[in-house]
Amino acid sequence: MNKIESADKGWWAHLKKFIRTNTSLAVIILAALLLEMTTGVMYYAGQNYIQETMERQVRVEMNAIYLCIRNKLAIVEVTMDNMAWVVSEGLDEPDWMFDISRRMVKNNPSFWGSGVAFIQNYYPEKGKFFEPYAVRRGQDSIVSMQIGSNGVDHTQKEYFRIPVSQGEVHWSEPYVDIVGAKAVITTYSVPIRDSSNKTVGVVFADITIDWLEDVINEEKIYQSTQRFLVTGSKNRLAGEYTPVMKQVLQLLKADDNNDAYFVIKDEDGKKYHVFYTPVGGKTNWVLINVLEDNDIFGNLRRIRLLLLLPVMIGLLFVGIIVWRSSRNMERLRKINAEKERIGGELRVASQIQQSMLPKEEVRGEWLEVRGSLVPAREVGGDLYDYFIRDEKLFFCIGDVSGKGAPSAMLMAVTHGLFRSASAHDSNPARIMEAINEVACQRNESNMFVTMFVGVLDLPTGHLRYCDAGHDAPFVLSDKGKATSEKLAIALDVKPHLPIGVYDDTKYTVQEISIRPGSIIFLYTDGLTEAKNAEHKLFGLERIQAVLNTCADNDSKEILEKITKSVDSFVKHAEQSDDLTMLVIRYTPKQFENTLTE
Repeated sequence: MNKIESADKGWWAHLKKFIRTNTSLAVIILAALLLEMTTGVMYYAGQNYIQETMERQVRVEMNAIYLCIRNKLAIVEVTMDNMAWVVSEGLDEPDWMFDISRRMVKNNPSFWGSGVAFIQNYYPEKGKFFEPYAVRRGQDSIVSMQIGSNGVDHTQKEYFRIPVSQGEVHWSEPYVDIVGAKAVITTYSVPIRDSSNKTVGVVFADITIDWLEDVINEEKIYQSTQRFLVTGSKNRLAGEYTPVMKQVLQLLKADDNNDAYFVIKDEDGKKYHVFYTPVGGKTNWVLINVLEDNDIFGNLRRIRLLLLLPVMIGLLFVGIIVWRSSRNMERLRKINAEKERIGGELRVASQIQQSMLPKEEVRGEWLEVRGSLVPAREVGGDLYDYFIRDEKLFFCIGDVSGKGAPSAMLMAVTHGLFRSASAHDSNPARIMEAINEVACQRNESNMFVTMFVGVLDLPTGHLRYCDAGHDAPFVLSDKGKATSEKLAIALDVKPHLPIGVYDDTKYTVQEISIRPGSIIFLYTDGLTEAKNAEHKLFGLERIQAVLNTCADNDSKEILEKITKSVDSFVKHAEQSDDLTMLVIRYTPKQFENTLTE
């Protein structure tokens, strides 16, 4: 023990002597060690921050691509789902199938070809295989033909076989059609049932997959980003077939997770970050995003090397260490500040839609107003707004055509236009015309907005309003002087065109007087078209029935009653559209005085 204690005291004594005799060198070594430790901590903290930012940005990119693809596929799906019913009604006219397939291609620019295929010998007079088909040939030419024959047995093809055998809609794997479309296509098929509910064929639409290449290669934050779109069977739809893609597909075939992130290395040891997520809807497509590790963390590693070099030199030149370290620290601080700014903007962007709606209800001696918006997706196209100016209540409600991000952007524009126009004008028709004129400018996507604008004079109860293709609001008021019972009645509205159709549309004002104690209920079609599991609609009658029980309720209770009624009706069915409601209770002060007397 004495020898061990003597040895411990010996090295400690030597260390203290070294520090006393070489204080400057000891300070340099300590500073270098501390700086190295600090650099290591900063490196790993910066790496984690960049990783989180990269993942968030990639998710935003992939969500934008997802919305673009789903919007186009949804058009095909909705059109063909509706056409299946139309074809089922006309099964007694086989020649009519040529006309309907031609019209589907003519009226839907997204379609490359469309047709109707029947089971064998369904029309004996037409032969064993009857498959009327129409396809585009050139920019303005559509050719109709009968492509079913003994040499072309369509009943064995995927787009026919699976929907008929399973009785469900189906997106086919991509394939080359050399008979009809003469292109690389994917086909959406919907079963056709006769009057006895027997599946007798399919109605289908062909779309080419060329447009997918442009969609998946848009808006790349990292230049090395590789994107691929594959089917559920991992067959390529879009994207360059590279060795990395081959490796990713092999891993995905062995992975049951439908939405994941992982890291791989190629044969050369190069590292890649892989994100993949399903496109969803009625397809089994998967969107894949591959990023090079060096493209993400290359700058951070270079910064680390720049910091390590001054640490080594600092053992001899403490001044250089301090100068270089402070310089690199400032550079890294600016990078982190810029990253934080970008991250903050991304977070704010996701909250813009909700932030534009009124935050609080209006409650005073004249009236109380409360609104509610439950989006069906992350972003939606419904809007409502209200404010009081010059003893007048200005209010509106609207519904943008379509779904997703484009609708949300147009909703934000329309909301701002309403605020701007109504700040200087009290005429609902002129407000609507001002909004429409701006909305029509550069409206290349041909989107439109149904909207209702009202101006309620609070002292008199005089309501002026203008409707642009929106559902008529309900007014809950007294039946007449002979009874105090209240009845919900739809407001009489003139059927003007929606906003965004023609910039020279003229809108007119309608006027009524609102009795004290009356309730104005406005809504979007997400309420009337709420569906239950049997695909039945909530409808106007149910709204009217609930409102007739709300005469003594405040605005919050009315919204809760209707929301509860809708939830009870749809139960566990998925919400298909934004659910937006606005309740206005007109309770002027003089009415309260009358009741008191």
